[in-house]
Amino acid sequence: MTVELKVKISSNETDAGSTHNPAQMNLADARRTLSSLEGFLGLWQIKNLIFKFVWRDFEGRFKGSLLGAVWPLLNPLGHLVLYTFLFSIVLQVRFGGSNSTANFALYLMTAYIPWTAMSEAISSSTTRVLEVPNLVKRVVFPLEILPLVLPISTFINAIIGLALVVAFAFFQMGKIQPTVLLLPVVLIPHFLFTAGLCWILASIGVFIRDCKHFTALALAAGMYITPIVYPAERLPENLRWLLYLNPVSGMITDYRKLLLEGQLPEITSYVTYSCVSVLVCAIGFHFFYKTKNSFADVV
Repeated sequence: MTVELKVKISSNETDAGSTHNPAQMNLADARRTLSSLEGFLGLWQIKNLIFKFVWRDFEGRFKGSLLGAVWPLLNPLGHLVLYTFLFSIVLQVRFGGSNSTANFALYLMTAYIPWTAMSEAISSSTTRVLEVPNLVKRVVFPLEILPLVLPISTFINAIIGLALVVAFAFFQMGKIQPTVLLLPVVLIPHFLFTAGLCWILASIGVFIRDCKHFTALALAAGMYITPIVYPAERLPENLRWLLYLNPVSGMITDYRKLLLEGQLPEITSYVTYSCVSVLVCAIGFHFFYKTKNSFADVV
């Protein structure tokens, strides 16, 4: 989604040259920070601007479409029908020891929805900075919020989708697992991991335009080495090591444990992928923050 931000120098709109506009002062302060840590902490000071861009992202997703806001529901439902037919009916893949197609659908969507949120954000991040050259060249603007808006927007959609999964699980199983309340325990590391990758790829995408194509291939391969459309036990023994190298595998497993099985995450796996997520987020922001000053020379 291309974000078009028109800056008008007037008394009624954002004044890029005024020193009396508090919002503009915050933006300028954000650009003058000396370290990436200060820049990261400064994101909270411009949270209102971030929320405005998130809202713009929502509007851009639905603008011009006939069905509008219904698409976030139709898209996962379409994939649900396709994958259920292929993996449940044709390939006879089952989850949780049940032969129910409805059971497969619940397990599939519990994993597919957060994976889609991550993949959409990562895929869009590769061209995010290139879509707004005016912000890069002419406006004093905290560019680090551009990649951050993507996972915020997609994860809000994911939360809505997972709430629907919980509702369907209630109608099928007759209860809601109390561990649903612990969903943020997995959602937060997943978000941090995604945000870190978005910052890294947004920066690389400015200098290497082929980044978006490599990312698309990597995401396609990643979906099938992550136990989304099949249980982890179905992966051949000689390929199980792929699960240990992929932190998202542990996250997907824990989404299912919390929402459908009423189990707590396995502590070793949880601590491992949480630490990896924090590390990726820190490295991603630092990398973007240190390279953003070169964007104007390339865009």
